[in-house]
Amino acid sequence: MFRRISVMLSAAAVALAGASSMAAAQSAKPTTSFTGDLGYVGASGNTKLTTLSIGDKIVHTRGAWTLTQTAAYVYGETNGAESANQLGITGRADWAFHPRLGLFAAASYERNPFAGFRRRTDELVGLRWKAMTAPRDSLSVDAGAEFTQQTDVSGTSDSYPAARAAAAYKHVFSKLAYFQQLAEYIPALQSGRGYRVNTESSLVAPISTHIGIKMGYAIKYNSQPPVNFGTTDRLLTAGVQVSY
Repeated sequence: MFRRISVMLSAAAVALAGASSMAAAQSAKPTTSFTGDLGYVGASGNTKLTTLSIGDKIVHTRGAWTLTQTAAYVYGETNGAESANQLGITGRADWAFHPRLGLFAAASYERNPFAGFRRRTDELVGLRWKAMTAPRDSLSVDAGAEFTQQTDVSGTSDSYPAARAAAAYKHVFSKLAYFQQLAEYIPALQSGRGYRVNTESSLVAPISTHIGIKMGYAIKYNSQPPVNFGTTDRLLTAGVQVSY
């Protein structure tokens, strides 16, 4: 049964992405934006510490369709030993059938052996509501379902359906300065699978037309982590953001 749900979600994501490509080909005035993040920390002496973070976000919009790709990679070493190695990639297609309502389909891949899993993939479908569209403040809310497949560092694999609720709030201080808060709640639809909560706060201050300083703080909570691993991961980043 769960395999059928996974196939259905994957098919919906592919169909929605394919339809978005067809709609994009028929529209005359597409817009594309790019945002890249880079952070680096190095320390030597009594403690040798190296941390590198890289991220990007590409948004392509044409008519009622929006395609979004995001990626983030964090690598760290402490006293010569690897202490962080996280990779996350997401692709999403949104179709707005109303000024404030739309449908979306997405797929994501994540790897974080220091949180106990080698691979986690999610296929998502749902409804998006633009709850607030003020000049300086915006709030969007997602509600939908997803199917998760995970392989742990121990070699065990698991898959299960889940629900998903998410919100994204943004306050714009000026044309290039803003604060953003993201949050999502993912409860498994099977008993004993627990739930996940992810949040991310970011603050961007510009230093030129296309370059800014970004501070970010992310929390990832898993109520049922792999055996011998903790429930909570926190990540504080600071670096440069480039936008076009």
